[in-house]
Amino acid sequence: MIEYKIKQDFHSQPPLYLDYLLNLLKTTYAQNVSDWTQCPSSDESRYLACSTSWIQEDAKLDCEFVYLDDDGQRMSPSKAFNLGQTYYNTRMVILEQRLLQAGVRLAAVINKIVPSITSSKEKKHEKTCSETMLFMMVLSIQSTLILILLIILLRRKTTIVIQSPIIGEKNEHEIII
Repeated sequence: MIEYKIKQDFHSQPPLYLDYLLNLLKTTYAQNVSDWTQCPSSDESRYLACSTSWIQEDAKLDCEFVYLDDDGQRMSPSKAFNLGQTYYNTRMVILEQRLLQAGVRLAAVINKIVPSITSSKEKKHEKTCSETMLFMMVLSIQSTLILILLIILLRRKTTIVIQSPIIGEKNEHEIII
């Protein structure tokens, strides 16, 4: 879906999509950032990563939205399902929010680890931590975009040579990944 969005809305230019996501973070989701990094007291690890809560959020979203097709029917690999424009339009908002949450949360966890290692420079770290948070968020988003580009490249036609272990003959098969 991200690949499609970059192609359709950003003329196949991932940096434009990154700018769009950062703008979303600064505007639409600016008031949510502090909530995204808070853990219920029962879910805090040593570095305050809320993995249990985050997994539960994903599971809930998957069951309520992601695994339902355009007609509201549960998708199954054993039957055909419809993933049209309605699915794309409604799920893309969720996907982008989760992508931004992941970047913010990763940055927050790293910021909590860094001061615990070097707590003697607390004043200096206040500025550094917010810079680190922004840097890690951008890095996370850029890494995701690079991964998407790699997937795009791998989806092109590939010829695979399969050698039968019994006969010893080679068969070429064109596979679309």
